[in-house]
Amino acid sequence: MRKIWAIARNDLRIIFREKDIWINLIVIPVILSFVIGYANGAGRVASAPEAPDVIIDVIDGDGSATSQEFLAALRAANPNFVLCPADNDDGDRCELGGAAFDAALAETRLRDQTALALLDIPAGFGTDLAAGQNVEIIYRSNENATAPSFILQAVQVSVQRLGASIVAERVGTAAALTAPGLTLDEGEQAALKSDIRSRASDLLAAQSSYVNEVVSETAGTQTNPGSGGFSQSTPGMASMYVMFAVFPAAVAFMTERQQGTLQRLVTMPITRWQLLGGKLLARFLLGMLQYSIVFAFGYLVLGVRFGNDPLALLLTMIVFTLCITALTLALATLLRSEAQASAVTLLLTLTLAPLGGAWWPLEIVPDWMRTLGHVSPVAWAMDSYTSLIFYNGSLATVLPYIGVLAGMAAVCFAFGVARFRIE
Repeated sequence: MRKIWAIARNDLRIIFREKDIWINLIVIPVILSFVIGYANGAGRVASAPEAPDVIIDVIDGDGSATSQEFLAALRAANPNFVLCPADNDDGDRCELGGAAFDAALAETRLRDQTALALLDIPAGFGTDLAAGQNVEIIYRSNENATAPSFILQAVQVSVQRLGASIVAERVGTAAALTAPGLTLDEGEQAALKSDIRSRASDLLAAQSSYVNEVVSETAGTQTNPGSGGFSQSTPGMASMYVMFAVFPAAVAFMTERQQGTLQRLVTMPITRWQLLGGKLLARFLLGMLQYSIVFAFGYLVLGVRFGNDPLALLLTMIVFTLCITALTLALATLLRSEAQASAVTLLLTLTLAPLGGAWWPLEIVPDWMRTLGHVSPVAWAMDSYTSLIFYNGSLATVLPYIGVLAGMAAVCFAFGVARFRIE
């Protein structure tokens, strides 16, 4: 191991003698991280559009206090629900256009998607519920992308809460009436029922049972620079410049082979595997240094937060850099000249980076391109970073991505080692 480290240290010393190395390691990557992140929307003021009304037509054949209680619970479930025709106003929120609302019009509005759902509350709804009988509310929708299941979910939860409050009223009243020494007249019984039902309704309403879809930021607030654009560009540019740092090893192999440097080195008391390991270790460490520089800039300057699992983040960095190092070794066995190696590695970097989502999120590209993009190891690394940064992922969450990168690295190493020749 000492010999491998000595070779790696010597190669790093030679690399750092180049005058422009720090420009490539620090200046260009951090500038691109900022520019690409800003272009992708970081730091902008987000203004939330008003959520649209969700029109639900209601045919209330009962008109009782119980049906009104159910509809009030439904309105409370989502402030954007507009129950028509009851909630119509001077601005014609129900989009009735002055037409008289009836069952035929409700059918037409549902078909035309003016209303996203139709509720039909049967006559006797309140009386049957009070008597403990089963009651059906007819729910209909056009069941497509414009009428998602959140409406049905709200209806179901409102029905359950109404039923639960009625059960609580019935059970509580029965328990009070059978209590020893307690006598209530009809007025007191009615007041007790009302109080129990009201308390049950309040308790049920306090429960968090709804799933709210967040569409945008709150109006007038500044987006966190650590979210959005910079959180995409920082790992993306870092991964791309890891390739810029590691791929030149293929050119170095060509140069040293042609100059006879490799041949002279193997005459020393080292094995070819120690020689190969030392040279690859130097590029691996350079790639990890590149990651460290860009990630430190993202954290300290751009405000990027990399999730809550530093071990998962570190493993992703290590395995991706290892994968690119292995790919470099495999390429070095296929290329025949410095010029060829330089051109191919530059082309690969500028192809694999955008294809894998280093320049923009893969979520915005078509499905076929997203699938094709996962030919690039960058895509698997970016999947892991996205999970950690945006979704608070853990090591267990990103292990599949790390596993794919490790598999790529193993295949490339096996191929490269089998084909590598000193001469």
